[in-house]
Amino acid sequence: MIMDRLDMQGAISVIKKAQSAAELSASQSKELGLSAGADGFTSDLLQAIRSVNEIQMSSANTKSNFEVSGEVDVTDVLMQSQKASVAFEATLQIRNKILKAYQDVMSMPV
Repeated sequence: MIMDRLDMQGAISVIKKAQSAAELSASQSKELGLSAGADGFTSDLLQAIRSVNEIQMSSANTKSNFEVSGEVDVTDVLMQSQKASVAFEATLQIRNKILKAYQDVMSMPV
């Protein structure tokens, strides 16, 4: 669970860097009279992370309800847990791709 939190913090850090880069790009595009489409990407990415967080919280609640009351089926617990795991892994892979792209762009000679 600690690794999950660290990975999410890393993803949030990358997103904040992407937001600041998008803001810089948008301000430079406005100076040049170009339109900026980065706002849609940033908001979509943040919405996806919030969605993954909701799935993880739902999974945790289902596990808690199963442990406390036993009124929840084991299959529901396993399904919620797997959904949360898959969603997190997909988010982690997206973060890795974004970070790699950012590093590639930053290493380009000007």
